[in-house]
Amino acid sequence: MLKIGHISDLHIFDLKSKSPKRFLNKRLVGGANLLFKRSKSHSPRAVKRAIQHLVEDHGVDHIAISGDLSNLALREEFIAAKDIINAIPDAENTVSIVPGNHDYYIPKVAKQRLFEEVFSPYMRSDLDNYTLSSGYPYCKFLGDDVALIALNSAIPSPPMFAVGQVDHRELRALQSMLEDPLVKERFVMVMLHHPLLPFEHSKVEYTRRLINASEVLDMLRKHNVDLAIHGHNHYYDHVELPHLGSPGTLHICEAGSTSITHAREEAFGGKFNIYHIDEGRLAKIETYLFESYEEGFQPWRQHVLTEELPKNA
Repeated sequence: MLKIGHISDLHIFDLKSKSPKRFLNKRLVGGANLLFKRSKSHSPRAVKRAIQHLVEDHGVDHIAISGDLSNLALREEFIAAKDIINAIPDAENTVSIVPGNHDYYIPKVAKQRLFEEVFSPYMRSDLDNYTLSSGYPYCKFLGDDVALIALNSAIPSPPMFAVGQVDHRELRALQSMLEDPLVKERFVMVMLHHPLLPFEHSKVEYTRRLINASEVLDMLRKHNVDLAIHGHNHYYDHVELPHLGSPGTLHICEAGSTSITHAREEAFGGKFNIYHIDEGRLAKIETYLFESYEEGFQPWRQHVLTEELPKNA
């Protein structure tokens, strides 16, 4: 049995910048939103509490973080997030990370590859012959029968937009990776930040979507990917779609934003998921909801899968 924890949308903030010029761009709007709204609902203490649960209480084997570690893609925020992650035992081997739209908040940060510079210790690949110069996609073999593949859907976007896109070269590399015998024989999970399906609770879906979602989704289904995890919506979700052309199911899961401490309804509350993978199949999905700093995260939903067969059964 392998247990993989999933946290996302940490939104670690740090506005102690000594250079006001760094805010003469999209960060001006985001910084105002942070001061008046986001900083009141997102808390690094909740993230630390979630990690404590995952490591000490649940003994997960790996933690996947599906983007938006920062708010404004400031180096100070990246360093603060890294400090939290480094508290995880053997973090370089037990943590995997992808960026979100907030981590590529302005073009300069994306061009300088600041996110990759800071978080590169958690982004190594066990199949680096498929990994592009961008660092994506990368693949990690977990245990004896799981392959975790990380994609980058983050792109800089104009103010009031939070769209994403997986680069077409990265998709070609992903296809080659998924066709590798070392991957095909394993339980395959793919992590990215943006959702693969429309979000029914959003009034501005067009400005937040994954631009080439249908292309990415078709590739995952055609190549029998077992589990896709993402962030971005700050909402719990679990959808099952059949593979295309062969038996099996693609499970698409989002936990929510792990750092949220106050929400208008439980589905938008702070959460993390734990995926139980047993002998090549997804056996159980557990979701935990933030209650308070004292009580931490408590069981919220559990989905036990009894119909799934191991891959290559």
